[in-house]
Amino acid sequence: MLTSQSGRSPFADQKRLSGRQKKLIALVGLGSMLEFWDAYLIGFIMAFLIKPWGLTYGVMGFVLLASGVGAVLGGFVWGLIADVHGRKPVFVGTLLLVALASLGLAFTPDGNWHYMAALRCVIGFATGGFFVQVAMVHEFIPPERRAVLTGIVSAITTGGLLLGAFSGAYVIPSLGWRWTFALGAAPAIVGVIAMRWLPESPRWLLLAGRHGEALDAIAWARGEPKNRARSVELPGVSTTASYVEWFEIFRWPRNVLTTALINAGLLAGYYGIVLWTPTLLAQIQGIDARTASKIMIAFSALGMVSRLSSAAMADRAGRRLTGGMFALGAGACVIVAGIVGQDPSLAHAWFWLPLLLGFVLADGSFAVMTVYSSEIWPSRLRGSGAGFAGLCGSVGKIVGPLGLALVAGSSNVVMPSATVAVVQPAFAFLGGCLIVCAATYLLLGVEARGRTLESIDESLSTPPASAGASATSHRVRDPS
Repeated sequence: MLTSQSGRSPFADQKRLSGRQKKLIALVGLGSMLEFWDAYLIGFIMAFLIKPWGLTYGVMGFVLLASGVGAVLGGFVWGLIADVHGRKPVFVGTLLLVALASLGLAFTPDGNWHYMAALRCVIGFATGGFFVQVAMVHEFIPPERRAVLTGIVSAITTGGLLLGAFSGAYVIPSLGWRWTFALGAAPAIVGVIAMRWLPESPRWLLLAGRHGEALDAIAWARGEPKNRARSVELPGVSTTASYVEWFEIFRWPRNVLTTALINAGLLAGYYGIVLWTPTLLAQIQGIDARTASKIMIAFSALGMVSRLSSAAMADRAGRRLTGGMFALGAGACVIVAGIVGQDPSLAHAWFWLPLLLGFVLADGSFAVMTVYSSEIWPSRLRGSGAGFAGLCGSVGKIVGPLGLALVAGSSNVVMPSATVAVVQPAFAFLGGCLIVCAATYLLLGVEARGRTLESIDESLSTPPASAGASATSHRVRDPS
């Protein structure tokens, strides 16, 4: 008999993941990696088009940042869809949409950057559902391993940057940019597999009142037969998923504030590092651009290890401490890198070291942010809360380059005067963004280590705006 009591996850007694849970994590990680490959691909392709198309830096900035604008809207829309219609439609829909947009980019008329920017906005809109996909994973796995398993998804996702770099070095020169964009339709394969193989989130099904389907989804995830007698002890649900209002997340202002500051602060700092590092390594270390790109690939690989390590630590030491200390260390290292980079006696020999540490530690905090941003919301609003996290991160991706341009005194938001002369104030700005993220974790963060999603739901069942709401329990028996 498969049972779940109030506050207890139906996966809490699992000692090992089932084969289906492992495949689910791999599938979501692969889908997210391919989505972000499409998102990063444009930067490498633009390098091949800037001269033939006669593009200005302003036009490049417009095309590259168009995805950020789309992602802001995507975070809102996909989050609401996830709470009203389920997590699975978001996962499948984002994969199919990004594949369709990438395929459309293969047919871009020569020189028509307006067309390219419009489809880039669509790709950004699709990637705005990333945190919703993470939320779906949370609802299929044991609660005590939520952070480390989310870290695996996050680490796989970073492969999108590696695929982008590989495409820039080998695929685009061999096949051309149009065929490379066409290859970006690969996420559709994952989407079709998910459509046919993956059930809806059991937690969402329970909240929607579809208890028989929820029990089947639980049995599916655990690798057990679904046609058996089962009973489930559930907390009472006062509203169903069909009546969700996105703005309800603001009933929990602390969760809203911490999500906003952590995501915007970390992404502004992290994205700025990614923008500046290749050029500054070439200028300060005296190496060629190709070698600098190879070093960035090594940085990214170490970042994947950092994400896995920090995620494992978050399940033991907690989200607040782990995420905060990694972000604080990243901020400090980036500030030191700025100081070293502007000192001629130190820069050539040592600039790479604090920069590498800052990049890797920021990656570690990113993994914690991924699990934190999805787990702190009540289940019936988890999609909306996770979408809000994606929205705030997308704002950070825009604010970071704009802030760099302001600090560097440049109108170019793509690479805002990435020169040695402005490295110290620019890196101070990036470090400050990361420290804002760290301070938010350590001083305001919500700790969810070891807590089931069901117990989080119970603790959030009576927000200030709805105190006194009923939280009684009832027994629901599968009619089968």
